[in-house]
Amino acid sequence: MTVRDSGRCAVWDDPAVLMGEAVWLTVAVVVCVGVASSAQVLSGMGFALLAGPLLALALGTSDGVRLSVALSIVLNVVVLAGSWRLVRWGDALRLLVPAALLVLPAHLLSARLGGMWTSVAAGVAVLVGVGLIASGRRAGWVDGPAGAVAAGAGSGVLNVLGGVSGPPVALFVAHRGWEPKVSTATLQAYALPLNVVTLAVLGLPAVQLGSLLGAGVGLVVGAACAWRFVARISAATVRSLVLVLAAVGGVLLITRALT
Repeated sequence: MTVRDSGRCAVWDDPAVLMGEAVWLTVAVVVCVGVASSAQVLSGMGFALLAGPLLALALGTSDGVRLSVALSIVLNVVVLAGSWRLVRWGDALRLLVPAALLVLPAHLLSARLGGMWTSVAAGVAVLVGVGLIASGRRAGWVDGPAGAVAAGAGSGVLNVLGGVSGPPVALFVAHRGWEPKVSTATLQAYALPLNVVTLAVLGLPAVQLGSLLGAGVGLVVGAACAWRFVARISAATVRSLVLVLAAVGGVLLITRALT
């Protein structure tokens, strides 16, 4: 045992303590990624929403976000491999185009105006949308092309503001009332190219092998367990899960901005 800092308790340099911390970190990553991947398979969203903050806490903000995006790409590909025939490609494209086009303008505007109040406004807008859909109210224009454009635009902006791109497109899908398998497949087709572009900008994560392997195990196990229930879970249950995840995203946007 060595002491690198005379003002620091020597126990923190004990190899046994450090190994114990590494084991618990790996377990936390496995559980976190497993739960998040299950939510993504069942509802079409939720991986970055649930895994992103916890991975950032465990691995540091930069590497946590990068690993979250990288794992999202893997999950998008895996889910699409088994469901690409169910994708509504036209809707996926209508969601993707405005999202991609607004990423750079939103980034420039956020940097100029400051991100706090724009994030708060975005979070409030998401919560209002959740409330309206939960109340059973429907807007006819959402079912038309304008609905996809508005959802994609909102998703692109939120991705810049807080890394939470899922809520607007999830609310769009919930409003349309698609079957769970269709909504999950379409959202993966939308998110995959968006995540690829994001990772190209951010760069690959630099994490320890143990954490990387743990994340991979959690991803596979969580997705496999959830996939067995995709055909059995009711549309109403999926809709409720989507609304809960979207509400969590709205609260996270507000909380991050204010803290």
